[in-house]
Parts: sequence; C-alpha cells; structure tokens
Amino acid sequence: MSCSCSDGKLNMVKTMLGIDAADESRDEMLNAYLEMSKAEILNWMYINYPEIPADAEFPAKYDITQLNAVVAGYNLRGGENELKHTENGVTREFNFSDMLMYIRAHVYQKVKA
Repeated sequence: MSCSCSDGKLNMVKTMLGIDAADESRDEMLNAYLEMSKAEILNWMYINYPEIPADAEFPAKYDITQLNAVVAGYNLRGGENELKHTENGVTREFNFSDMLMYIRAHVYQKVKA
C-alpha cells in the first residue's frame, strides 16, 4: 500500500510509538492508519457539505491531531489508552473509544455558508 503521507509523519508516529525508524515491519499498517485518519479528518471537516470540495487540502494545523489519532487507534490494540479496567468481570474503558472519536473531539467542522 502506498501512502501519500510524508515519510516525516510515518517517522513521527514511529517515534511516538517507540518503534525504531529502521523497523519497516509495521509501515504498511501505520501508513493505512495515516491515510484513514487523513480521510476521516477531511470527512469530518466537510460533514455539512454534500461532498468534499475537489480543491480541499489537508490543513497543516491538523497534522498533530492526525498523528495523535493514529497513536490512539494503534494503542487500542493494547491497553495504553485505557482509563478503567476490571479483570474477571472484563470491563474496560478508554479515553477515546477509537481513532474516529479522537478526531471528532479535536477537529472543527466547516460551516456551509
């Protein structure tokens, strides 16, 4: 899978997750998370529009949100985003239930005039 995401973002996510930059074993998955988060940010921004405008660009102000959303999504594979845990009754509670909830909590929707 190729990603239009910059290698800089991939390397930043690896650093945030404690993955060595030379380790390429998870690059395809991380690039998929980067692409999904980028698409979701644009979809959420333009939710009040019939479709995303053709000239819409990914705003640089949401780069950090995108990176943190990827980390939140990736970490749900483990327990790092966990707020509460019950062992035998198996109750788990996470700060953000998934990557999409993180994005929706941190991205403003555009208002159609």
